[in-house]
Amino acid sequence: MKFAVLADAHIGRSIPLAIAEHRRRAFTEAFRKAVDAIIEAGVDYIFICGDLFERRTLRPNLVQFVHDELYRLAMGITEQHGHEPKILIIRGNHDGRPLSDTLDYIRHPLAKYLHIFDEENLVYSDDRVYVVGLGYYENIGKAYEKLVKPAFEKAETDGLRVLMLHTFIQGYQDIPPYSPALTIDELVEVDPRYVFAGHHHERHKPKPLPNGGWLLTPGSLEMYDFGENPDKGFYIIEDAESEKPDFRWIPIEPMHVMRRIPVTSDRRRPPSWYAEQILEAVKGFIEELRRVNKPGYLRVPVRGGLSEGLPSDIDLKEVESLVEEEPLLLWVDVDTMGLEMPPFMPPPGGEEVAVEEFFSDFGPFAEEIAEMHERVRETLEEEASVETGLLTPSKRRPLIEEWLRRFEEHSFRGEQP
Repeated sequence: MKFAVLADAHIGRSIPLAIAEHRRRAFTEAFRKAVDAIIEAGVDYIFICGDLFERRTLRPNLVQFVHDELYRLAMGITEQHGHEPKILIIRGNHDGRPLSDTLDYIRHPLAKYLHIFDEENLVYSDDRVYVVGLGYYENIGKAYEKLVKPAFEKAETDGLRVLMLHTFIQGYQDIPPYSPALTIDELVEVDPRYVFAGHHHERHKPKPLPNGGWLLTPGSLEMYDFGENPDKGFYIIEDAESEKPDFRWIPIEPMHVMRRIPVTSDRRRPPSWYAEQILEAVKGFIEELRRVNKPGYLRVPVRGGLSEGLPSDIDLKEVESLVEEEPLLLWVDVDTMGLEMPPFMPPPGGEEVAVEEFFSDFGPFAEEIAEMHERVRETLEEEASVETGLLTPSKRRPLIEEWLRRFEEHSFRGEQP
């Protein structure tokens, strides 16, 4: 018996929006390559562990693409290997909510090769496998207790016990803080032969479970974001019913080079220094693209402090020229949000700026301007981000609303000649 295990195809992903079409094409091509490889392998069961789609609302052509590829997958194996495979799919967090998800788009009563799990169809079983599929839940522990455990308790077959999940697994993956997750001890409670988990985008090697089963996370089919490991693909498991199954990694090369190159400084520097470093990073990336003869996109996070000027004073004209001139360089994003502003310098002579006097042409309203100016300064001193020197939207909004209210209560039209 032979399995294919994949996850996080994210069909339709278009972030960053500046290169949306490149991104959409990269994810569809990765899925197409996976289908080709699975057909060639002639597997019996295909486990798609969540986030088949990127979002709930999609372009119709992308839905049709997935529908056609799943059909091609089933028919290709049937024609080339003489048996009809079963495609098993669970819902990921990007696919939507339990009662409304993108998987509705590909459900069809005539697609006998396809089983899509939901709360009413939590189990797929035949004479060889007993599969429980649990989609993404914020409260995964509660859903596991309520749905998964009873489903396995009702198992009346000697088929391989398989659990499909879309969640993080503690003790197996690096998990972001405060993220929902299950533990290996919880998984073992239902005595699975295999646990296939999507959601984590990094490839993980098969992990033996204390009960003699196996835990496996294949990661995403394409690079989802900057900074990810480009080791993308899926697993094929041969001799899945044996005591020593053969786990074979099937790599899928990302369509584009996607790189994150930070520019950092441990002391304050002028905008010109940052401009030079950014330019060198871009030039180095272009050399890499030419060496591998592959297009790509680059993000340059800039961190450190400015000794003078503003982030907008960093001259990026040469970088922009390189983007226009180099066909392999599809996009460059320079992120200066992490730059610290220069220390506040008082006006020459140490004199304070009299705000009310400066706006005296506004008449009595100048006093209100001075009052609001002081409130903004105090709020910035107490609430501003250490990194950016800015207020969060929730802190900024009340001040904006107050400014607007005060302005709307006054008329500033000059006298007509």
